[in-house]
Amino acid sequence: MRLNVFNKYLIVQVLVIIAVTFIFKLIPDRQVAATVAGVLFVVMPLVLLIIEYRRAKFSQKIWYVGVLQFWLMFALPILGIRLLNWGVPFDQLSFMGIPGPVLHQWSSKSYLLMVIITVWCSWKLRKAQNNK
Repeated sequence: MRLNVFNKYLIVQVLVIIAVTFIFKLIPDRQVAATVAGVLFVVMPLVLLIIEYRRAKFSQKIWYVGVLQFWLMFALPILGIRLLNWGVPFDQLSFMGIPGPVLHQWSSKSYLLMVIITVWCSWKLRKAQNNK
């Protein structure tokens, strides 16, 4: 069975989590590791958004919302506060009054939501392809 495009996006999303795990194991400085991981969390959604836009414009609006909510509300702000406050422990940082650790907890849930939406879009696309 051939993978549909959303299954491919799902694989990329899972590979990013695996890569982040290895980043923290391979880079001893937690601040540097977190920054490298943060860059990955910013770049991956952006690349997927561009690929999907070129492929199908905005045909799957819910998928765009799912990816953008993670990217705009968590990936960019977390990387931004890390870079703008280099040397300050993350637990002392905040964004719009939300403490860094709380923002990070929410980002995990947001990432999971993005993955769930990707699974749902994959299921919808497979169902539509099977109905043809």
